[in-house]
Amino acid sequence: MPIKYLTPDARQTKEIRSSFDHIIYERKGSIAYVTLNRPEKLNALNTKLMAGFRAAMMEVEEDDEIRAVILTGAGRAFCSGFDIQKSDNHISDVSPNSVSGPADGSRTPIQGLVETFLTIWNCSKPVIAAVNGYALGGGCELAQICDIKIASDIAIIGEPSIRAGIGAPLLITPYSANLAKAKELLLTGDTVDAEEAARIGLVSRVVPHDQLMPHCEKVAKKICLLPKIGVRLTKNAVNHAIEEMGFLNAIRRNIELMTLFDNSTSPEREEFNAISEANGLRAALNWRDARFKALD
Repeated sequence: MPIKYLTPDARQTKEIRSSFDHIIYERKGSIAYVTLNRPEKLNALNTKLMAGFRAAMMEVEEDDEIRAVILTGAGRAFCSGFDIQKSDNHISDVSPNSVSGPADGSRTPIQGLVETFLTIWNCSKPVIAAVNGYALGGGCELAQICDIKIASDIAIIGEPSIRAGIGAPLLITPYSANLAKAKELLLTGDTVDAEEAARIGLVSRVVPHDQLMPHCEKVAKKICLLPKIGVRLTKNAVNHAIEEMGFLNAIRRNIELMTLFDNSTSPEREEFNAISEANGLRAALNWRDARFKALD
């Protein structure tokens, strides 16, 4: 039986609040639905999507009727990471894999990207990630920064960015998985299936694909029944506990390291870029993946 991928159109939307670039924003009662909407690009993060996402999160924060948020992706991916395809819509002014120039010049774009991710961390309402498919690189980090992470049984999750010579701008994986597994994922670029992701702490549970949204909505409805002040203060308290463990300091330090990373080069990155320039991004990705195929 073919897999039926979840789309926003499958939900009975009672109220549509706003429209943002590459974002479908809906409100159903006290639950907001934020859907990354570049399905033809597996919801890769580019400039317009990131700006739209930040605007949507501002809407969430300002709407007192909203008690919980469900974040997902249109089509067969949650988010495939940063868009490394050169185009007019490229994320070059915010993506850590494509900044150029002196270190001080690239620090601001990377910091802006991290701050956009942290709108979830700083949101007073709990954000539930409905991980409906691929969640890779920046998409993996976007899912992890959410308060509750529920994955479809077809989800693939990981941090393959290092295989393209790209660092992880939001250093959250060591706070989700245990240190040994976090280092293995970040240093090899390996990905894991949903069950392994749950076992090591990248997500909290795995559900059948066609039950993903009902499960997330059930959790959101529970949250909506709780005292608003209690939910807000509890999220704040848990976040503060993680921050006391050095989370925000680690992110700030990582911005500096990613700035150095992005202003350096390597034979692998040069080859990847040369193949992409001559034969297109798909050819470059095939070259990258072929190098690891026998080992994976």
